[in-house]
Amino acid sequence: MEIKVYEENGVQVIAPQGKIDHVTVGSFEEKIKELGQANEKLMLDMEGVEYVSSAALRAILNANDYMEDKGGLTIKNVNNKVMEILKITNFASYLNIV
Repeated sequence: MEIKVYEENGVQVIAPQGKIDHVTVGSFEEKIKELGQANEKLMLDMEGVEYVSSAALRAILNANDYMEDKGGLTIKNVNNKVMEILKITNFASYLNIV
């Protein structure tokens, strides 16, 4: 997994590429923590994510909870396969997905 970071309208965007699973989730969490500490808002661009495991879901929920006390976490560009997982787990109703 590769993680790109860019800025969009003054918000730091984390754009992972590939699979977020038990092997790659550590680096994903580290990047979220690093940028979450330094920013009020974060955006997660899921366009390049082809798979999320339960570990990835936990990491996204933890990031959402952490950022909720600040300015929030927004998720965008979720493909159909990942969105189905978010809906089945009921995460889609909990997360701010645009």
